[in-house]
Amino acid sequence: MSSSTLSPQSEALPSALFSGLVKAPPQGRDCVFTANYQHIETVEPKTLEQYQQLTFLDGYKTAVLPAHSNARQSLKEVNELLEQVSPNHAVLNSNRSFANARLSHLPNNIRLKITVEYQRRLNLTGGNSSKRVRSANIYLRKTTDFINKVWLKYPFHNVGSFLSTTSKHVNESNGKRTTHFGGFDLIKYRKSKRLKDVANRLALAVLDEVKDTANHYSGDVAFLKAYDAAAAVCKQWQVNPPYYSDVKRNHIIEAAECAILRMTSAKWWLNQLSSLRDLCCEHLNVAAGLVGEDSPYLSRESFNEWCEQQKSGREWLENTMIESEAGVILPLIDAAMAGTANPANRFVELIVRARGLEEVAEEQGKVGFMVTLTAPSKYHFNSDKWNCENAQFTQAYLSGQWSKIRSALSYRKIKIQGLRVSEPHKDGTPHWHMLIFVHPDHTEVLRALLEKYAFEVDGDEEGAAEHRLEIEPIDKTKGSAVGYIVKYLSKNIKGEHMQGELDFESGLAANDGAANAAAWASRYRLRQFQFFGSSSVQVWRELRRLKECPQPVEIEHARAAAESSNWKAFEQALAVNPIKLEYEETECGNEFGEMTKRVLGLCALATIDGAETKVRSLITRGEKWTLRTMDENEKTNYKKLKAERAAIFKTNCSIDNKEDKLPMPKWKQLKAVAVGSCSCLKSRGSGDTRTCGNNCTESVLVGHSGNNSAHFSAESLRYLASHGVVDPYSLEQLEKGLRVFTDSGRIWWVSGGQLQFERLFDEEESEFRYF
Repeated sequence: MSSSTLSPQSEALPSALFSGLVKAPPQGRDCVFTANYQHIETVEPKTLEQYQQLTFLDGYKTAVLPAHSNARQSLKEVNELLEQVSPNHAVLNSNRSFANARLSHLPNNIRLKITVEYQRRLNLTGGNSSKRVRSANIYLRKTTDFINKVWLKYPFHNVGSFLSTTSKHVNESNGKRTTHFGGFDLIKYRKSKRLKDVANRLALAVLDEVKDTANHYSGDVAFLKAYDAAAAVCKQWQVNPPYYSDVKRNHIIEAAECAILRMTSAKWWLNQLSSLRDLCCEHLNVAAGLVGEDSPYLSRESFNEWCEQQKSGREWLENTMIESEAGVILPLIDAAMAGTANPANRFVELIVRARGLEEVAEEQGKVGFMVTLTAPSKYHFNSDKWNCENAQFTQAYLSGQWSKIRSALSYRKIKIQGLRVSEPHKDGTPHWHMLIFVHPDHTEVLRALLEKYAFEVDGDEEGAAEHRLEIEPIDKTKGSAVGYIVKYLSKNIKGEHMQGELDFESGLAANDGAANAAAWASRYRLRQFQFFGSSSVQVWRELRRLKECPQPVEIEHARAAAESSNWKAFEQALAVNPIKLEYEETECGNEFGEMTKRVLGLCALATIDGAETKVRSLITRGEKWTLRTMDENEKTNYKKLKAERAAIFKTNCSIDNKEDKLPMPKWKQLKAVAVGSCSCLKSRGSGDTRTCGNNCTESVLVGHSGNNSAHFSAESLRYLASHGVVDPYSLEQLEKGLRVFTDSGRIWWVSGGQLQFERLFDEEESEFRYF
């Protein structure tokens, strides 16, 4: 299918649309956009106290105030210094014009960094002034050339272009001169008002293209043509059009409809531009030398933004409650910290999985290797060969080489399993540490393939043999395989269990280096940890939700292994009875008309006549949860709880024996466990040893005919299944009006057409079991 041609209005987008100097619309069309020129505000110098007050981050570190806090003042100092070292006015004017053209357009933090280094070179002792000026100008030219190359890789220069030697460009749409200040001003803040304005205008531009196409075509062709026109605008702004393969290759009309709804959404455009903005800012900081010794892994600007995001997210979690259909209410922050969003839980889960992989490998007679894979020098900022690409590009290179290795092993029918950790060098370039298990008969093949593809690109360059690839066999006399990989896991997750130790890569304390590494992965959107050759961890997590037992025989062995944190037994159970996730699908489930999928539970599989067949389903998320803002009473109670936890945590830090540490207080639910008509319903924590409740206000039985043929509704079955009542005999007894006793200490029955339960004893457990 031929690509769409842009209308004159969209043709003018890159150079004219967002410049405040546009006076007339493109010829032959009505301009739907108005000029929105914003004058640049002066930068006022701030004191150290003011700076720290503005960047105060609760619970996270903040950057140190730079030596020079005003970029405009630093440029003035450069001009004064040039006047001192220039031999005559001609040289002064030439140097001044060169420095101003190279520095005046840069963002403040980058301009500060470059001007400080520029002044340092001008003030060097020894040699005549001409040589010092020449050295400073060479540094300025090379650095700004790198910055210009990086800037032109992102679409924000569309709002006003600049060349490498001048800060002005002739705008062909109106014959007037514009500058690129609008582009740098656009990325100054995350999701700024200016960025939102651009997102709105792009959404309107795409909508205009779609309307034009609809006037010329009809039927399915109209959708495909409209998609082409909208995708052309996306490509101008380096945004991947959604569902591109489904529409262009498979001609799926529904995919084109959903994609058009996305591309005409200002919210979608803002998310895309914000992602590009984050990458662009950090890439510019790398090019300016703001990532390295003083700020390892990523720039202070990006680290502070990440800290602000963490602070904002935590505040939202602490001010939000979740409530289930059964009436369970608790703070969202407690629920989040009960899962793998908690770094401590995430670290433990990774260690359990790594230990399980090692046990499985030992049982299969495999041997382990620790492999370190590094990218060629052209991917590193510190190299003279730097190709001006960012960490995402380097990660894609490493992933590509690893895919070639795995494909070659698969072709030879060699199975491997293990774990890889992606972590940054000091300049922000990623490298991989991998734990790989392989059969002893295939170790030489694995080594050969690793060496082949590790040195495939620039393999003969200087330093490649020493740094590109390291392969170290696991020596059981020195420790287990998990012992080899645990430090790489720990120093990338809040420095768990490394208190007081140093991260030798960054030179920071372990917990500080871990925070920088987490911020680096978040900024570049990179996956830090990935297992290969093992079962799905999502099935493992869903099984750990189940507390009622026993479960169906096809699932019970895997559930028991997951509950006991035995990954080896979990793998063995899935080898006998495979288990997959089961989803609840909703047509047109979101604002873009797309089908949404929600994890509903698990289904056990069996192979019958060579084909997999579902033999048993188990619902793990029968109840649905809703979010709401805390009321004033809940905010007050949570603040008290938070203070109690902080005091106990401080006390526990001074206690070495784990058994002597004080338990953390739990949230006391103010409302009842369930809402119903039972008058003896008590709240959790009330102290009563016998409570009952009704969780279904409507009739749970359908199909009454007077001959005991009534059966449970689908909603009731789902609710019972979420509490472990799935046995057909138990359900049959309930339908007959009899009582059923479960292992969790509950008695279930149906009374007056409603489902009732009674808890015989008060369980000492957290509400987290509902997740």
